[in-house]
Amino acid sequence: MTHDSGVHLGDEIGNAVESTLDDVAGKFREKGTALGRKAADRLEDSRAIAADGLKGAARGLHRRADAITAGADRVSAVTHRVADKVELASRYVRDTEPADVFSDIESVVRRHPLKSLLAVLAVGYFAGRAFSRDE
Repeated sequence: MTHDSGVHLGDEIGNAVESTLDDVAGKFREKGTALGRKAADRLEDSRAIAADGLKGAARGLHRRADAITAGADRVSAVTHRVADKVELASRYVRDTEPADVFSDIESVVRRHPLKSLLAVLAVGYFAGRAFSRDE
């Protein structure tokens, strides 16, 4: 009879532990879901801000290209082409999901590893120069 009551007690303890673990796991899932939603919202806000910034930069480039004086038609045309590319990047950032952006970047890096490395080095160099100036 003690054996049966010991088994019964063990089952009760096991059920209590399992129930507690289920409760804890549920709370972690809820917190994780809430954190995930917050992160997704912030990422969405950042995408919109980045896209708006790029679009503004494109507009500014177009205005400057229009303001270039006569005799500089080539410079004006190149500036307009750059502005068009920046505006295209703005639309891409706004309309493309982050997972797709990372997938696209990975695809480009796999197809062109050396060019990708050189581009990253160039961006790093110019960013370093921009932030290290004492102006």
